Amino acid sequence: MTRSEDDTPAGQLRSPVLDDGQPRFPWWLLLPGVLVAGVWAAYAGTTGEDGTADAVRALLWPGPAIAVGTTIAAYLGWRLDLD
Repeated sequence: MTRSEDDTPAGQLRSPVLDDGQPRFPWWLLLPGVLVAGVWAAYAGTTGEDGTADAVRALLWPGPAIAVGTTIAAYLGWRLDLD
């Protein structure tokens, strides 16, 4: 059962409950976190003195923290879905 925008009366918010078949956590929500961590590691590698070693160090830490934080922000933004 899917809903359309016409099901919601004017002036009321849509239900925050997921529709049937809508995933709770889509796989693509991991991409922003991974991309931001990769960009941070590339930046650390190009501005550091040791190049590749600095990039690997930045990917190992704080890479996971950046990825998790960005993924949480993306998830909450996706769930909020203001219209």
